[in-house]
Amino acid sequence: MNNRWYVASFAAALAAAAIGPLVWLADPVRAGGWYWIDLLEALARACALIPLCWTVGAYRAWSRTGRRRLGWLRLPIAAGGLLASGLLLAQPERLGFLAWTCGLTAVIVLLDAGLEERARRKVPFGTLGFAAIVLLLGAALLYPTPYSALTPGFTLNMNRYAHVEGGQPQGSLAGVLVIERPAFPVDWLVAALFPRVKLEKRDTSIPISEIQRQVHVQRAGANEIGTAVALQKLGLGQGVLPQGVQVLAVQEGGPAENRLKPGDLLLSVDGRLARTTGELAERMADVAPGEDVQIGYERGGGKAVAVIRSKASADDSRRAVLGIQVQDRTKADLTRGMEYRSYLAYQGGPSHGAMLALTVIDQLTPGGIAGGNRVAGTGTIDAAGRIGRIGGIEQKAFAVQRAGADVFFVPVGQEADARKGAERLNIVPVATLDDMLAWLKAHPKR
Repeated sequence: MNNRWYVASFAAALAAAAIGPLVWLADPVRAGGWYWIDLLEALARACALIPLCWTVGAYRAWSRTGRRRLGWLRLPIAAGGLLASGLLLAQPERLGFLAWTCGLTAVIVLLDAGLEERARRKVPFGTLGFAAIVLLLGAALLYPTPYSALTPGFTLNMNRYAHVEGGQPQGSLAGVLVIERPAFPVDWLVAALFPRVKLEKRDTSIPISEIQRQVHVQRAGANEIGTAVALQKLGLGQGVLPQGVQVLAVQEGGPAENRLKPGDLLLSVDGRLARTTGELAERMADVAPGEDVQIGYERGGGKAVAVIRSKASADDSRRAVLGIQVQDRTKADLTRGMEYRSYLAYQGGPSHGAMLALTVIDQLTPGGIAGGNRVAGTGTIDAAGRIGRIGGIEQKAFAVQRAGADVFFVPVGQEADARKGAERLNIVPVATLDDMLAWLKAHPKR
């Protein structure tokens, strides 16, 4: 292939794909209050230059060979390059559409290069060889396997992520994220080089789009609950009022399949009210695996009862489950407005809830509550201010230690796993939001 713009685009794309699994290594980078996760936004949009090379290459080839020759191919190449560039600049979160656009345009680019070379020689060996190299490297770097990769992620400046009406950023407060995604063949090499990278079998029956939908719902719920709990703590609202248990996902082939749907609101178990996930767990504790359970629920404004035969949990044969993922649906008494920053590298999840509540309190407290400490933390939060367990705690602790923090709050019971990832970090287990506030009050640095 002798179109330099086409070659440059593929080389840059493969380089970006190779670097992608290691982006977490640069997390300690700071630019004032901007963390690495903020800088990644600019780098991701800079990738718009890659497909733009297709547009430039198509125009250069068209101007060199004349309007008629292969012009029918170069127009969709130019259009595809412009569309992909626009998506990367304006809507990079539309990964599915972006992947289809880039993939289809890449095929047309290789076809164009092959036909141009064929005009000079009978068999376009150069283009065929280049296409084979791109295909092999692309498969190694981007082909999703039936495994997931869990890697250390990014620390997040909570004062940049969230701002409460009438509040001012005070202390240094950081959340922390891990990266969980489909594993590519190259990840086995990455895992061999970096022990903190974990590869595990994943459930391929759930589409990635459905997983994204679930984590978006969880993030929105965590934002509301964390804010409402913090405002109630400050005497600025009633906190969180339970409305029921919302179904997030139904396991394919599970007991509740074709009986419950995502979005259903669970209300009762065998006639006993279950308005929170805690109450649901208590009711299900009285059910033996294999027993029929009457689940009262609400869908589309109407109420109904589903009879579901429970099964034994894969983790505990004595515990009955229904094969559903749930979360509390609540009504948050939000007496102050909130603004949230969107991050391409953070698609969702509930594990920032505890730190969000701490951030709201800090912003609305004169002088703040951090006491000069560089604070990091993770954990879900419920309506009562209890801190819940989260995944990837070892990788999160590793990321926090590298980024630097005076204290890392983790849910009670997960401190031992956290220390596996950060032996030198000051890890403090907490059960409630009050525990976090009490520790900060007792350990000021200024």
